[in-house]
Amino acid sequence: MQESVVWKRSQSVALLVGILLTLTAVFAHGFLPERRFTLDPSQEGANFYLTKGEDALTQVDWVDQQRVHFKCHFAREGSGASCGYTYQLHLNSAVDEGVDLSRYRNLDLTIRYTGTARYLRVAIRNFDPRFSRLEDWNTTKFNALNLQPKDLAKPVAINLHEFTVPEWWVAQYNLPRDLAQPDLRNAIAFSIYLQGEPANTDHDVQVVKVEFSGDWISAEYWYLGILCAWMIAAGSYGTSRWLWLRHQNRELLGEKDKYQRLSTIDGLTKVLNRHGIEQFIATLQGANLPTSVIVIDLDHFKKINDHRGHYAGDRVLQNVGEILRAHTRNTDGLGRWGGEEFILVCPGTTLAKASDLAEKLRHRILQTNFIPEDPVSVTASFGVATSAADGSFEDAFQQADQALYLAKSRGRNCVVAAAEDQMHTMTGARKGTWALISGRFKLHK
Repeated sequence: MQESVVWKRSQSVALLVGILLTLTAVFAHGFLPERRFTLDPSQEGANFYLTKGEDALTQVDWVDQQRVHFKCHFAREGSGASCGYTYQLHLNSAVDEGVDLSRYRNLDLTIRYTGTARYLRVAIRNFDPRFSRLEDWNTTKFNALNLQPKDLAKPVAINLHEFTVPEWWVAQYNLPRDLAQPDLRNAIAFSIYLQGEPANTDHDVQVVKVEFSGDWISAEYWYLGILCAWMIAAGSYGTSRWLWLRHQNRELLGEKDKYQRLSTIDGLTKVLNRHGIEQFIATLQGANLPTSVIVIDLDHFKKINDHRGHYAGDRVLQNVGEILRAHTRNTDGLGRWGGEEFILVCPGTTLAKASDLAEKLRHRILQTNFIPEDPVSVTASFGVATSAADGSFEDAFQQADQALYLAKSRGRNCVVAAAEDQMHTMTGARKGTWALISGRFKLHK
C-alpha cells in the first residue's frame, strides 16, 4: 500500500515537472538565438563588384568600395540601362555550389538612397542543375523583389517568401510550373540594382546592411519536437507500466500458485492435505484408468503422543511423510487424510502392484528408527483397493477403508487388499494363513 502511494506521488511530481518544462519550452522558442548570415564586404574572401547594363553610356563608380557606396548615371533612358552591386555567394569557381538561404526567414536591409528611381530591385540568383548551365549566367533562377525608395527610408525586414520569379524569365526558359516557383536552396549571387531609369539622372546608393536571419529550429519543428517528446514519454511510461504490470502479474500468479500449494499441502508432513487429495482426484476424472487406493493408518499412535508427547508424535508423522514421499511416483497422489491416517492414490496401477507397494512401505516403516536418541517402535496398517477404469474413486476408497478396518481388527501391522470379487489378501501379522471372514474376505500372504 505504501509503495503504491509513493509510486502515485512520483507520477504526479513527474507529470507536474513535465508540464512546467513544456510551458517553458513553448515560451522559450521566442527567446532562442537566431541563425544569421551577413554579407560583409570587409570579410576575408568577400567577392563583390559593380555591374551595368548593355547601354554603354551608363556610368557606375565606387564612392567608397569598402562601404559599398556607389553612384550611377544614366545618360539615356532604355531597358538596357542598368547599374548595381552584386555579392557573389557561390563557394567555388564553377558557380554551381552556393548557399542555402531557404533556412532563413527574413532579409534585413539597410540602404541609403538618393535619386529619383521608381524602385530598387533586389535579386537572388539560384543555380538549379535541372536547367541552369555553367556557361550561361542567365539560366540561373532569377528570384526578385522591387522596393520603392520610401521603403528604404528606414531599415526594412523582408520575408523571403516575398521573392517571386518574373513571368518573363519563366517564359524565356519555358519552365514547367513545378520548376517556376521561387527557390533559394542554392543561391550563388545577391544583387541590388536600378534599371531603365530616365536619361540624365544620378543615383547615389550605399548598402549599409544585408543580413539574412531565421530560426535555428523553426517553430513548427520546435513544437513538433515537444509533441514527439510527450509521445516518447507517454510511450515509455506506457511500456514501463505494461512491463511493471506484467511483472506484478507474474508475481501475483507466483503468489497464487504458492498459496494454492500451501492451501493443499499439509504443513507438518509436507504431503497433500485432504483438500489437496480431493483436487488430485478431481484431475483424474475422465482419464478412464484403473486407480488403486492405499489407506494407511499408524498403529497405536495415540500412545506415542500420550507417552512421548506431541513433539515426538510430530517427528514420527514427519518421518512417515518422508518415507511415503520417497517411495511414490510423481504421478501418484499422496496425502494426509487426517490425524495419523494417510492416503495414496496410484493412477494406472493394478491391485497386485499396489499391494506390493503397500507391503514395501509397511516394511520400511517397521524397520525405521524414528527417534534415534529415544527409539520408538512404529508400525502401520494398510488397506488396498482398485477401481475399474469406469469405476468411481468413492467405491475404491470405501473398499480400501474396509480393508484397513479388517487389517486393524486382525492385529495391525499388515496389508489387506480387496480383490475384484471382494476377496482380500492379507499379509504381515497373519502371514501364511487362510481364512474366510464375513463371507467376503480371504487372508493370504
